[in-house]
Amino acid sequence: MKFLFVFFSLVLACSAFSQSKQDVPGEFLVRFQGPYNPQYAMSSLQSQGLRIKEVISKSLNLYLVQGARSTKEGLGAAYRTRGVAYAQPNHYVFLRNQRNPLFRGLPNDPESGKLWNMMESAQGGMAASQIWTSTVGGKDKGGNEIVVAVIDGGFDLTHEDLKENIWVNRQEIPNNGKDDDGNGYVDDIVGWNAFDNTGKIKVDMHGTHVMGIIGARGNNGKGVHGVNWDVKMMAISGASGTTATVAKAYGYVIDQKKLWFQSKGQRGANIVATNSSFGVDNANCTSGEFPVWNDLYEQMGQLGIISAAATANNNVDVDRVGDVPTGCASEYIVAVTNTTQQNTKYNSAGYGLKTIDIGAPGTNILSTLPNSKYGNLTGTSMATPHVAGAVALIHAAANEAFYQRYVTQPAVAALAIKQVLLAGVDPLPSLQGKTVSGGKMNVGKSVQMLNTARWRN
Repeated sequence: MKFLFVFFSLVLACSAFSQSKQDVPGEFLVRFQGPYNPQYAMSSLQSQGLRIKEVISKSLNLYLVQGARSTKEGLGAAYRTRGVAYAQPNHYVFLRNQRNPLFRGLPNDPESGKLWNMMESAQGGMAASQIWTSTVGGKDKGGNEIVVAVIDGGFDLTHEDLKENIWVNRQEIPNNGKDDDGNGYVDDIVGWNAFDNTGKIKVDMHGTHVMGIIGARGNNGKGVHGVNWDVKMMAISGASGTTATVAKAYGYVIDQKKLWFQSKGQRGANIVATNSSFGVDNANCTSGEFPVWNDLYEQMGQLGIISAAATANNNVDVDRVGDVPTGCASEYIVAVTNTTQQNTKYNSAGYGLKTIDIGAPGTNILSTLPNSKYGNLTGTSMATPHVAGAVALIHAAANEAFYQRYVTQPAVAALAIKQVLLAGVDPLPSLQGKTVSGGKMNVGKSVQMLNTARWRN
């Protein structure tokens, strides 16, 4: 059973949403008192785990500094350094007649007007457009690249609207037959093929369409855009066949996220969500026949990963007939059903008061197809990547308090995101009594809830 509104880690406050000043995450300026040379400054800062990126002004003894997980943490460390006169964030600055380039607004992609699924709730959408006007996207408050792992059959990674947003393992040398980064996977440049145990990713229509919903490049004057225009997507082929194949696919996600934490962001990937638009119909995840599935979601959740999962494309009560994975017990799953532009549950989409968490747009969705083409598809497979993309967008928009919780207590942070996703829904009559939340995702509301929350210690 899944529980909603158990706010064990945060309490929602009533204060108004406020946007923090725009500064470069994890960078700040430090001025030393007196005529200190760079060698002295470097030594002093290194004692606090910081490093000099650039000498800004010798006459002012002013340095651009990096090394902290966040600007707040870095400023605190700088002020503990002997000889520091002051430290400040490295704010962005703009020409007076220039629109802030960090604010996305509405994109120039030619097909954006057809993406009702991204727009305001009254239009049937998920209200992502509310967030695009205020968040940089692509990186979190600590300056870390945000990654969504997409597990599917395959992907067209050369698509004109996807190729810039594909995650790349920069520690691996392409096609040399060696495991250069020592992570246990040979030539895993953009992800992993769990079918063949290679880094060569298959091309597939379903996965290409799913990937475009999550993160087709925005504002590039081409085609469409995703929920988050700048997110990086890890390509993993392994969404069908057998449980063993799926387990290998998820195992790659777990290994990469563990490595990211262990290396303090120097290796692996900062995976915040997985997308799973696949499953087993009429299967009881709690029967004892599918224990590995729940174990995998639990292990990913402990690493701060939310697993967005598509329920059945049949008008069935999953509470009664079962489904894998959306009937699994892990709290780190967000089980998704399909809603229409008319704000109703799609007729051929599963439901369940105890098992299915939330609705998201999944009917006649325009997205990417192989060979740099575009087309419309319908299904819970299309609804679910809206949720995976929303998790990434929330990480990009989240404030300092959430970021600190994420890097110190990733499992708590993951559950907090699930809580605000479910608490922030727009209620729909067709989902009342048929889903845990009773509504359709509104990511704008969810971000506001998260950023006005009071965290419990």
